[in-house]
Amino acid sequence: MNIVSIGFKVQIVFIFFLYCPILYAEDLIFNIDHNVVNRAKFDTENQRDIIELYQNNKLITKIPSFDEDGGNRVKNILTRYDENNILRVITRFPDRGHFKIYYDIGFNKNRNLFMLNKVSFEIQEWSSQTDVSTIYCYHQINQEVNELMNSDDWFYKIRPFADGWEDGTVKGNCIVSNKVVDYENSYNIIMKSHLFDKPDKNNMTNMYLIKGDIVDLVRSQNNFYEIEYTTKKNKIIKKWLHCSAIDACISY
Repeated sequence: MNIVSIGFKVQIVFIFFLYCPILYAEDLIFNIDHNVVNRAKFDTENQRDIIELYQNNKLITKIPSFDEDGGNRVKNILTRYDENNILRVITRFPDRGHFKIYYDIGFNKNRNLFMLNKVSFEIQEWSSQTDVSTIYCYHQINQEVNELMNSDDWFYKIRPFADGWEDGTVKGNCIVSNKVVDYENSYNIIMKSHLFDKPDKNNMTNMYLIKGDIVDLVRSQNNFYEIEYTTKKNKIIKKWLHCSAIDACISY
């Protein structure tokens, strides 16, 4: 009799939690190593449409989260490297193939405005268990964040799909690689560009990268980026690259 009673109580408790979920929201906190923004907060339940940006615990602005029900959801926020490129919001569609979108947010000091500078996306296409193509496409936006927050149809104009943007075409440039490539913290070279020993045009080397090469950014200085490039023989080269090589010299 006691055993039956205990089992009955357990079932009641289980039913209570099954139909009465805990009502609380989880805040995802991302630390941003930057002098303009040092923290980003995303409410995973109540305010999925915005990301709050803070500096020294003071809310300085809100930006779109680019999170969508039934589609790409916020996966991560990465630190970027200068005022023109403060952070990258990453969304991912985990249930139906590999499709990630990157939204690069910068700050225009002259106009005191946050900007959406670039939108890019990455997909993987598998023709067999061993044959894969990674496609990365990017498109310069240069759109004020405030305008995006106040417009109802902005998202459909800037959000890419697997086959391109709003009209089904790619408005930027695409790179195709016959291997698995993770572009979360990488940039593609858009034109043949020499490498430099120091962040100065007088220190150019004979080494260069070509369009389509992928580099990881380490830090920025004087319109140059310190980069790491992995060769086909898995050798890592660490040099400096001018911002024009990765289309990061943004002017307003």
